[in-house]
Amino acid sequence: MAESTSILSKPTDPNEATVVEDKISNLPDSLLCHILSFLTTKEAVVTSILSSRWKTLWILVPKLDFHSDEFAEIFSSDEEEQSPNHHHQHQHQHQWNNNGYRFTFAHIVSRVWALRSRSRSNAYPIKHFRLYWLSADPIHVDSWVRAAISPDLEELDLLITPPKPFNLPSTLFNYAKSLLVLKLKEGIIVNPPSSSSFGFPNLKTLLLHRVRYANRDSFSKLLSCCPVLQNLHVQSYVGAIYTNFKIIVPTLKTLHLYIPRLLRHYKLEINAPALECLYFRGYIIEDLSLGNLSNLVEADVGVGVDFDDSEDYGNRVRGFIGELSNVKSLHLDSFFTLCLCYATESDLPMFHNLAFLYFKAGACLWHVLPHLLHRAPNLAVLVFEKEFEEFYVCDKEDTSIIKWMSYEDVPICISSHLKTFHFIGFKGLTYELEFVGHILKTARFLKTMTISSADIDSEEKFRVLKELLMLPRESRTCQIAFN
Repeated sequence: MAESTSILSKPTDPNEATVVEDKISNLPDSLLCHILSFLTTKEAVVTSILSSRWKTLWILVPKLDFHSDEFAEIFSSDEEEQSPNHHHQHQHQHQWNNNGYRFTFAHIVSRVWALRSRSRSNAYPIKHFRLYWLSADPIHVDSWVRAAISPDLEELDLLITPPKPFNLPSTLFNYAKSLLVLKLKEGIIVNPPSSSSFGFPNLKTLLLHRVRYANRDSFSKLLSCCPVLQNLHVQSYVGAIYTNFKIIVPTLKTLHLYIPRLLRHYKLEINAPALECLYFRGYIIEDLSLGNLSNLVEADVGVGVDFDDSEDYGNRVRGFIGELSNVKSLHLDSFFTLCLCYATESDLPMFHNLAFLYFKAGACLWHVLPHLLHRAPNLAVLVFEKEFEEFYVCDKEDTSIIKWMSYEDVPICISSHLKTFHFIGFKGLTYELEFVGHILKTARFLKTMTISSADIDSEEKFRVLKELLMLPRESRTCQIAFN
């Protein structure tokens, strides 16, 4: 495309005008396309009305971003072929064009591809392709995805819900050698080839949300195609029974693994020596293997509950947390702490590196906390969330914390290291005040105590805050905040 110079005349006086040069339009195509690549395709198309210089510039952008909801109200006319978004600029939307034809999402996307094909000699290769389409037509999806696949493609993001699951074109595994990010969601079947010559040698981020796997080993085959993978997000769907989640990736740094709590017939093996962050939600199965996690820094874990075999399951949960003993930051949900109560082997490993603990527990399950605090001698930040759940049966105020404060030694972390304490779900009950009071009385280096409650009215808050401020404190610099 030949470059042009645009001049804008801005009248400042009836007798004279100031000539202003349009410097943006004078930039080269490559730079303007790079700027437009930060917009969605819908937004980039809108720029075609600025001037003749911009009319077809959006066609050259190496990024296509289509979301069916965003295009739901956009219709086009044959007279504005270079700008499918033309009618969207008018306040009054026309459902039919001058020829009595209604343009659907599929028509709009197909026209964009057609316009790019006409300008293929000038258009830059597609590097980013995103398609979100509910009630998708698999024939259109297949043709669009195939058109996007090339050695230059760096990011592919698909969320589709066709009538039947959509099979990824096998050419993706053969030609997309520059792919850095791959995101697959909903109605997609993953069926990677077995040949080692296929794969994604540069892929860093892989996201799989509720996709289907052609067979029980398809997931493992896909990971074997990603030799430098660093970020893996997996959210399984309930029907993924007998799937092998074999995650042996030496380069993996972040793992988000969500397996529905109802899904119990699967296998999980994790061996990721470079892993730094682990987010896990799922049922702890017997056939679970956690390998080298020596570099793990942060873990956020939650589990399903098995009331039928609570003792054995509690021991499995305890074994799971035992593999996370090197972490510096640990988040435990209320189901996890509930299952720990059932474990016959109560001894936990030492968490020497643990500096931050987010501990969520039901109304009557506080007695797990003191035991864990004794195993974390260097803890500096403690966030305790008291959660109410219907299945917790508690007829009277919990006394286990009171007994711990009276008869147990104060954990070293509280007396020598704790600097921040946050109590979430505070209701102003007697044993809650005694618990907070014990922290204030024994935490020598405490700097901040924050109490959060959404169920106390202003008058009750004033009373509770007054009591809190009257409690004796070991730390002279501690500040108390009541949210």
